[in-house]
Order: sequence, then structure tokens, then C-alpha cells
Amino acid sequence: MEPKRLNKFISDTGFCSRREADRLIEEGRVTVNGREPDAGTKVTPKDKVRIDDQMLRVREEAPTFLVLNKPSGMSATADMEVRDNVVRAINHPASLLPVGKLDRDDEGVLILSNDSDFVRKLSKADSKLEKELVVTVNKPFTSEFISKLSEACASFEDGNPKKAVVNKESTTRFRIILEPGMNHSIKKTCEALGYNVTFLQRVRIQSITLIKLQKGHWRTLTAQEIDSLKQIAASKPEKVGAKSKSDSRSSSSKSTFGKDKPSADKGAYQRPGKSGASEFNSPGKRIGKSRPPKTESSGPKGVKGGAKPAGRPGPDKGGFKGGAKKGGPSRGGSSSRSR
Repeated sequence: MEPKRLNKFISDTGFCSRREADRLIEEGRVTVNGREPDAGTKVTPKDKVRIDDQMLRVREEAPTFLVLNKPSGMSATADMEVRDNVVRAINHPASLLPVGKLDRDDEGVLILSNDSDFVRKLSKADSKLEKELVVTVNKPFTSEFISKLSEACASFEDGNPKKAVVNKESTTRFRIILEPGMNHSIKKTCEALGYNVTFLQRVRIQSITLIKLQKGHWRTLTAQEIDSLKQIAASKPEKVGAKSKSDSRSSSSKSTFGKDKPSADKGAYQRPGKSGASEFNSPGKRIGKSRPPKTESSGPKGVKGGAKPAGRPGPDKGGFKGGAKKGGPSRGGSSSRSR
């Protein structure tokens, strides 16, 4: 195996994310062959890497790509010190990492994988993904709010603004489709307009929906879904001419938010607070020590493979087709910013 950067080696062991690994290295808690490593150190499986005297080993795992219908009260993190986290709740033998952000109180589509490069690249490419959200705010909104929200989330390709599609579902609930390049910070955008988000459900990412996937249930992504996401993760930002950039800035400055227009959040791993999801409170084991699921779609109590439709699905029909058997035993189940 070719040498790899120390932070990636640590991430590949499933111990923590790359960002957390960098922090541990800076704190002097990591040693390589008994010595503190220099910045940019590369290692191989033959090297003895320790964190606080704990030896790390890279496990050979088959590539795994899952989608979970994350319920409210579960933390979208791989940090095993955080109670009720998605990795422990799924109880999968692979060393999974969540892609992007979804707050503890939010629900819906969450992608996970043990391919750390895929997770990192797709998290950085978050604004390139088309998403559909159902959002509830704290008070009745007006048609003016819908119009301003659509403008605030607009993208400016070639200097031509393209507004977000927003549909009213009730006096306090709306459905919004965020296309690639749009502002995906819905909570910040609503706050800037004088509304607080009380509930958010991400019902679709690209063609991946919640169809036949109940809350707390997960399934394996199809080969087509994986290829599509990998292409997006590997794609480079399109170059925009100087004139287009100028037009974009000019149009943006005339919008409701002006210079205060919120930008899309970057994917990261953070330590959320406590959860109130009682069904995931039992202690769990680290990934790799738990029993493998009997089927391709599996999970703990309330975290099982394919099930009946959860709520109203998005217009795209690219989700899970067909049911799945129930899976393995439960193990007790970020708070990150969500889109």
C-alpha cells in the first residue's frame, strides 16, 4: 500500500474524522513509531500509529454507501463519544462517516460511507447537489416572504439569476427546491427575513428520496446513485467570465440581503449536544465489533432497512424500490448546521 497522509490514515481506521485527526496531531496526542510526527507525515500499515497509547489499525472493508432517513433527536456524526449518533444507531460493520450536515432536530435524507475521500469531496461539493426541503417556521408567512426567500436563494449562472422554487403547503410550512449553485443555508436565510425554522425535513438529494424509507430506516445506494454522486464530487467549479462575475455581484447587491446574504455551509464534523431520542439511548459498540446485518438493508430498533413511505415524497422517483427484511439488533443511537 502506498504511503498516505497521517490524518487520512487515522480517518480510515474509523477513529475520527480528518479534521479531528488534525486537532489530535496538533495536541501532540499522536505518535508514529514512538515519535511525534511532523506536519505532512505519511505512513503505511507497517508504521505503528498510536493515539494516547492506543494502537490504530486500518481495517480492510468493502466500499459501503448508505442513505438513512434520519429521525429528529439523532446526531449526524461519527463521533462515538456523542450519544445517539447515526453510526452507532445503524450498527453497521463498516467505519461509516456522514456526508455534510443535518442538525440533531432535523430529519430526512443523510448519506453515509466508509470512503473517506468520497465523504470529504461530496461534503465540499454540497452546494452542487440539488435538494428538496420541507420547512416549518414559527409564524404564518406572507407571499412577500416566499418571494424574498426565492430571491435570496437564487443562483447567478452567466449573470442571469435563477430563483429557487418555493411552494406554500400551509400557513407556516413550505417546500423548497434548491438547485446546484444556490444558497443552501435555509435557516440563516429565514432568520434574516424575521422567521425561525422550527422543523426541517430533507426529502431529497439529487434522485435519492425518502420513498419506502421510514424514519430511522436505511438502505444501500444503487450503483447508479453512487456513480452520479461521485461525478458531482469529482467535478470542478465552472469558470465564469469576468463580466458574469460582475453582473452576479451587481445583482446580488440589489437583492434583499445585499452583502449579508448568507453563504452555503461547508461540510464538517462537530460535537453536538444531548439528544432526547429515548429509543436510541442504550449503549452501543464501535463499528467493526458489532454483528454484520443479515441483509443489505438493516438497522437497530427503529433503524431498519426499507419500509413504508415516510411522509410526502419529492417529485423525483429515484428512491428505494421494493421492501427489505428487518435487520440486526439495536445499539444506542450533527449537531451541525443543515440544509
